[in-house]
Amino acid sequence: MDSRTLRNLMRIVQTGSLSAAAEHSCLTVQALAAQLNKVEEQFGFRLFRRSNKGLTLTPQGTELTPYMDKVLIATRQMEEKVEALKVPGQRTLKVALNNTLSPDFNRRMIGRLIEVFPDYQMEFSYAESMENLSKLKNEDFDLAVLIGPQRPGLPSIVLPDVQVQVVGAHCGQENDPLTLLGNKFQVRPAEDCPYSHSFLRFLDAGLGNHENGQRMVYSCSETLTLSLITQMDAVGMVSREAAQKNGLTIFPGFEDFLEVRLAVNNPELSNQALNDVVDLPLHERAERNVRSRPNRHTEKEVFAEIRT
Repeated sequence: MDSRTLRNLMRIVQTGSLSAAAEHSCLTVQALAAQLNKVEEQFGFRLFRRSNKGLTLTPQGTELTPYMDKVLIATRQMEEKVEALKVPGQRTLKVALNNTLSPDFNRRMIGRLIEVFPDYQMEFSYAESMENLSKLKNEDFDLAVLIGPQRPGLPSIVLPDVQVQVVGAHCGQENDPLTLLGNKFQVRPAEDCPYSHSFLRFLDAGLGNHENGQRMVYSCSETLTLSLITQMDAVGMVSREAAQKNGLTIFPGFEDFLEVRLAVNNPELSNQALNDVVDLPLHERAERNVRSRPNRHTEKEVFAEIRT
């Protein structure tokens, strides 16, 4: 089975429809059905149940889907490597920037990376920390800007004097009583999110409700959290800059500061070069609402290629 057939099967998984998957694959429904039947005959079991409502995975298909996805990722990475090897001496450095940080910070980081790695073709993406972490693990990115503490098994360098200030935010009034705010719907950061420990400290400070019956939803994205706070009249944890930009009210008496790190997923990059990247002043305090404090607790995607 070739990678094209595998991609077509994954389109069926994603759409649950032969006709929709065939349209995305630029095939007729009959041709895609023939591909599916041939694969199922080779495997010796059905991948999908057929019904008038569409196609759903069988238990065997459900177990096999993650392996199919891994094969496609490995195939794409190999194809990218082949293309890179066609140009002698040209190497690509894939960097995941962080859209929680200011545009000025990211502009400076791009400029510094181009300066320190002049022999590389640079490819940048722009997302939150959780998605950047996924890029390091699943998409073979070399560097990523992450917010929060060191991740086990992932080397990283702290960016000096660069921190993200996080706050509790809501869309009520500044003089709303604490008892009213404590009963609001809570948008809690998921366990692996950078803001999760900050939210627990927020609750421990008496600014939220620990009760099991508390209405809540979990979020891995600051963008989603901001939307839910507004739509559901909720309480959530976001950066101060994001809260102010979106017109939210900030809880008084609580703030937390998270470190910003450059995570490294490429052992070929020298320590000296990486230190050169982080040694540059990457921020201007007057332009960013992010401060460094000792002994404090310390995340749309747009792709762009910059050729040097």
